[in-house]
Amino acid sequence: MNRLPATAHRLSIGLVALLLIAVGAAAVAWRVDAEPVAGWVDRLDERAALDAAQASWWIWVLVGVTVLALGWGLLLLATNIRPRAVDDALLDGSDQTGTLTVAPKLMANAAAEELAGNPMFQKVTAKAIDDRSRSIIRLEVSAAPNRSFDEVTAPVADTVTAIRTALGDSGVHVQAFVHLDR
Repeated sequence: MNRLPATAHRLSIGLVALLLIAVGAAAVAWRVDAEPVAGWVDRLDERAALDAAQASWWIWVLVGVTVLALGWGLLLLATNIRPRAVDDALLDGSDQTGTLTVAPKLMANAAAEELAGNPMFQKVTAKAIDDRSRSIIRLEVSAAPNRSFDEVTAPVADTVTAIRTALGDSGVHVQAFVHLDR
């Protein structure tokens, strides 16, 4: 999950947790007659709460709280619509007159197609992901068990080097996973 949505989710859960802890601690303190909570509860006017519920403004308070809760919930859900999506990478050749950008997803797909053309590999996948605001191109290859590790890693290393060279200092990291099937 991206850093900003993860922070929003954690703050939301933290606020709800603190509220529930405070209400729970107050309820326990009231039940065991702990001071000053028991004194505060004894001074509450029960009639005032009933009168407030009958007032004309009470329905608007409930509508406001409902709209706020729905908006907050929808915002938290909306942050998960495009999880781990990677933004375009800004390349080294960019200057004031224009920018050179490339979608890491397209580079990942091109690398996967190139590696899939090698008959040594049984399965090749590549993805561009955002892992806590680190853009990553992740290559995964599977090879038959009769192949040596060095034999399998040579074309993968060449592809990783080509991607890193093309991306330069754009901040996109490249990972490669090699699976030797049983």
